[in-house]
Amino acid sequence: MEMKQVIPGVCGFPLSNATKVRCASPHFAERTIGTLIEPRQLRVRAGRQTDIRISHVPLGCGHLFGVSHGASLLATSAPIRNYQVMVPLSGELVGGARAGRVTATPGTALVYSPGDCLHTYWSEDCVSLVLSVPAERLRGLARQSWPVIDTAGMRLEPLMQLCSGSGHSFANTLGLIAQEIAMPDSAYNRGLTSRMLEQTLLLSLLSAQLTAAAQAAPTPACDYMLCALDVIGRRCGDELGIADLAAAAGVSPRTLQYGFRERFGVGPLTYLKQYRLRKIHDTLRCASPASCTVGDVAARWGFYHGSAFAHSYRKLFGELPSQTLASRD
Repeated sequence: MEMKQVIPGVCGFPLSNATKVRCASPHFAERTIGTLIEPRQLRVRAGRQTDIRISHVPLGCGHLFGVSHGASLLATSAPIRNYQVMVPLSGELVGGARAGRVTATPGTALVYSPGDCLHTYWSEDCVSLVLSVPAERLRGLARQSWPVIDTAGMRLEPLMQLCSGSGHSFANTLGLIAQEIAMPDSAYNRGLTSRMLEQTLLLSLLSAQLTAAAQAAPTPACDYMLCALDVIGRRCGDELGIADLAAAAGVSPRTLQYGFRERFGVGPLTYLKQYRLRKIHDTLRCASPASCTVGDVAARWGFYHGSAFAHSYRKLFGELPSQTLASRD
């Protein structure tokens, strides 16, 4: 499997010398994960064969995993207690953030904060590193380093860039730790550099997420995003263009583009499209094949071109809309 070299020195399945699970049973994998960190559910479409592989290394600052499933699936959970950073080395992760959906591919990371419910689609070819950090450990470090920020209930942005700035520092440090773990006699494994490297890893994560917040307090400019999101929520089945959303928000299209990309990692029209696709997915999951058709549901949310719609749907959810509907049989 070809992987983009985003995390230096990590090739093939990560942390392979610390493999804890290699199985075809999602239920066995669920039980194992539940004993290591927090419980979650793995939903694989009936009839799909999986090749689940999970490696695990306990860190002084949390847990580090290597994960692949060999099939597209949905991972869900109750509200989590820890911060979780999912770094795809290949394939893609589509996560459910509180304000919408975000897609992480090599070069970015999907981030969940305490209180979030995991809702992550893994593509069939996705191989990822997953870092889990206890909430108070990360918040305590943030209080020390950015005292001007209120860290109570601190939430991180759901999509983090790894190819520049502090995000790049995070990726480099993560790669170094993974390489050190693979060598039994390394300075890291002997405890000589583990504390320093893990501190650097967490500081890079916080710097990538909190530097902008430390430099400026919230301003009323955030209101325009709320206006645009409100229009999307109320009128997502209508023909909406960026000019409509910008007019409703009271800003220029360029400002709206910047705001959405900064907050969600995608532009407003891509966000709107993903929002509509999610509505369709939720409807098909609850519908009976005898009571509706995929075309009717798609048209209800503004999709009229079947092949283009099916392609976008499959890219986001890992299956065709007809398969989602058929699963209700």
